Parts: sequence; C-alpha cells; structure tokens
Amino acid sequence: TSQGNFEKERDLCIQLFDQWSESDQVEFVEHLISRMCHYQHGHINSYLKPMLQRDFITA
Repeated sequence: TSQGNFEKERDLCIQLFDQWSESDQVEFVEHLISRMCHYQHGHINSYLKPMLQRDFITA
C-alpha cells in the first residue's frame, strides 16, 4: 500500500535527519516549511505553540 511506502520512506528520512548537524536539520526543516501551504503552516503553528510556551516558562 502507499501508506506502507510512506512509513518506510518517512523512517528513512528520519534516520538521515538524525545523522545531520543541528544547523543542517534547521535548514532542512525551514526548506520543508517553505514548500508547505498556508493550512499546513497553521497546523505546524498549533503543534509548536505549546512546546514554545513550555520552553519559555521553564527558561
């Protein structure tokens, strides 16, 4: 199934991502975000907001 392919491809991408430096990871994620649509940006924003607030509170 295509879902099975997605999961294998995603896992491979994550394995590669984990080998990169933090700055390379940031550059890659910025590139991904630049290719996403407005709706996806809103979804990512909702995902990140609680993380960023928690980091700010504990800092």
